Amino acid sequence: MQLSIITLGHVHAEDLTAFTPHFTKLEQLVLDIPPHDPLTKHRAELNRAVDAASDDWILIVRERETFDDALAKEIAAAMSAAKAWGFRIRSTPYYAGKPLRVGTDDGELRLFHRRHFLRRDELAVQGTVIRLENELRSITFESEQKHREYLEKNAVPHSSLRRVLLFVRYAISARTFDANTLRYLWIEAGFDQAS
Repeated sequence: MQLSIITLGHVHAEDLTAFTPHFTKLEQLVLDIPPHDPLTKHRAELNRAVDAASDDWILIVRERETFDDALAKEIAAAMSAAKAWGFRIRSTPYYAGKPLRVGTDDGELRLFHRRHFLRRDELAVQGTVIRLENELRSITFESEQKHREYLEKNAVPHSSLRRVLLFVRYAISARTFDANTLRYLWIEAGFDQAS
């Protein structure tokens, strides 16, 4: 089996090694667009990448997303069975090695057959779309220290009141009591100082 992979942002070939045991040929097409932008903002670039792909099945991967063997096997099996022409894949953000609980994710159309790809505003295929069981892992920060270092370089300082309002807004929108997620939001709001 063969697979064309459209990558958004900086995705290295070694990030895709989980696929090598399951496919005879992998082709990587790189789109130089912000990796977390909605694909609908870049339809022209996406259409050109689909046209340039040499394989019938196309997978879209965003920067910082990783695959495990279970997802690679499921993708290969889904392509072989061809019970649908498009497949949604969930992407779960991970922070300091644990999943963040920030709402529900029904998945995004990431795997599709190019002949059924619809060239309209939304990302869609003609025919059935199924969600895969396994999910992508999207790495946010490997540790709290890396998160703090990033914020020290890039964040805009806020007043205490603004930090409180930011944290409350983040916590309400996350709708979770997960300790790892709340710790992430706490640091993101600017409350945490390096210990």
